[in-house]
Amino acid sequence: MSKAIDIIVKNDLTMEKRDVNIYHHSENSAHIISPGSSTALPLKTIGEDYLHISVIRGPGNLLRDCQLNIPPWADFEFSLEGKVTITHRGNRTLLKIPAGPPAWQLKMTAPGKSRSKPKKDFITVDESSADG
Repeated sequence: MSKAIDIIVKNDLTMEKRDVNIYHHSENSAHIISPGSSTALPLKTIGEDYLHISVIRGPGNLLRDCQLNIPPWADFEFSLEGKVTITHRGNRTLLKIPAGPPAWQLKMTAPGKSRSKPKKDFITVDESSADG
């Protein structure tokens, strides 16, 4: 049996009030999180498991920068629709995404045995502060 990390995904988009979509691969399940809400998902550390996170598209663009707070132990790929892909391995990362269409996606995995991982961690999606 593979170990799992409880990942709490928080939608703190209080100004934009967009929903966040999460696809959990091993459970073959999709979750939509309303603003001000969160959900906990067990991300397996062994095998092919990942969380795929994006902001729900809706009428109009996002008016403020969007911010992703990602655990330090996580491996991920970040893509901004056809423009850039960022791959991370290492310390906790804060990604700031410019205002505009919600056209980004985050695919997060738990690495195997090489790094220590907590039993519980979080990812937060919110707006950047006005002063950066």
